[in-house]
Amino acid sequence: MSDDALERLKTRKRPSVQSRDASLISSSVDISTSRYQETVIPGNREIQTKQTTLRLEAGISDRLMAVTRKNGISREVLIEAVFEHYEADPQAWGEILAEAKKRAEQRTKLANIKRAKSMMQRFSPPVDC
Repeated sequence: MSDDALERLKTRKRPSVQSRDASLISSSVDISTSRYQETVIPGNREIQTKQTTLRLEAGISDRLMAVTRKNGISREVLIEAVFEHYEADPQAWGEILAEAKKRAEQRTKLANIKRAKSMMQRFSPPVDC
């Protein structure tokens, strides 16, 4: 490509697009199902979200997707509602945290085993037969 053509590509004007309003507006729907639920979300409040990556066990992910599809909601919204509900119930919250800690320990052990196997394969000398 000639220098002149390269310069034209670098200096050409790009089309501009008006910026759009990407704010989320929550609809006011009453879904209170627990006597422990005290969180009130006003309908006019702008909700700020944060994008995260969620790693789940395959079976749990499939079951979660089935529930969310059946009810027409997203995984994120379901997780938020469950979190809000159980955070307000100390007994259930304690049981959930105990299960979460047990799962975290299992995942850590599996990750350490996987890492050790990988390092053994990488650093062990090849065996001649």
